[in-house]
Amino acid sequence: MKDFQAVVMAMGLLILSLILVGSPVWAGREQANRAKVELPPAVAQAVKANCPNAEIDKVEMEKEAGLAFYDIEFKAGKGEIEVAADGTVMDISTVIEMTDVPKGAADSIEKAAAGATVKQVEKSEVRAEVKKIGEKGTIVKLVSPKYVYEAELVKDHRRGEIQVAPDGTVVEALKWSRAEAEEKEEAEEKEEAEEGKPAAHIVDLKILPAAVLNAFKAEYPKAVIRGASKETEKGVTYYEVESVDGKMNRDLLYTADGKAVEIEETIAPGALPAAVTQALAKAYPGYKIVKAEDMLKNGQKLFEIHLRAKDKKASVTIDPNGKIIE
Repeated sequence: MKDFQAVVMAMGLLILSLILVGSPVWAGREQANRAKVELPPAVAQAVKANCPNAEIDKVEMEKEAGLAFYDIEFKAGKGEIEVAADGTVMDISTVIEMTDVPKGAADSIEKAAAGATVKQVEKSEVRAEVKKIGEKGTIVKLVSPKYVYEAELVKDHRRGEIQVAPDGTVVEALKWSRAEAEEKEEAEEKEEAEEGKPAAHIVDLKILPAAVLNAFKAEYPKAVIRGASKETEKGVTYYEVESVDGKMNRDLLYTADGKAVEIEETIAPGALPAAVTQALAKAYPGYKIVKAEDMLKNGQKLFEIHLRAKDKKASVTIDPNGKIIE
């Protein structure tokens, strides 16, 4: 009889555990940890090894020179870490006090501030860098880490950032962002643009030849098509596919036989080559980059940049060497 009661109790506990696993409480916990689960195993292991006690707040994936990088921010102001898809730690940033900044770096920050308030300072330990060879890139691990101090400044409702080396050498000059009102306006415009995009399920895919649709699905199996159109230029018919792949917006232009002649992918402005940002700063002083796209057109690598300065806007096509095409 006792054995029978033990079996019944065990079955009861099993049923209760199954109910709890399917309950909203457990579902919420699984959703809260989703950022960790979605990381590739090599990236998750690198985060665990280097930041064992930090709790992930936000994860963003960016591509540069054909390589994927995961930018992971932690909660409670515990900084962030950037890890390549293969698990290589690119850099680790931690929030520090201004009193902990080396004198040379502190002097450069205070000089650049010129009356502004230093809101926060991050110490970045750079362990690896990207070496570009043509359109491809390779990861090069540094023999010894490089350190960079990034200060966030606040003055007259504006925010600025400057990066300096320990000896005070300016790595990235001070850049002021737009006023909060302008940032809010841009956010509203972005939201309106997103609302205006057609949902994937109502896109008429019949306009695309089978060769185009098959080529797209083979190359980007997880992407969702947000738009499809047809256009003719100089007697040649092209088919445009607008898509979203995770957080990546990607537009492609195909010929009828499924050959991609133009590929545009959104990238972070910070991923642009120095030659490009320097050329833009010279040609468009006072403008800020609001959107950047990595473009491959007929085998040529280009960047399409969208700029803004108060009520003025500009779009520029530029090559990696900083030559403005149009």
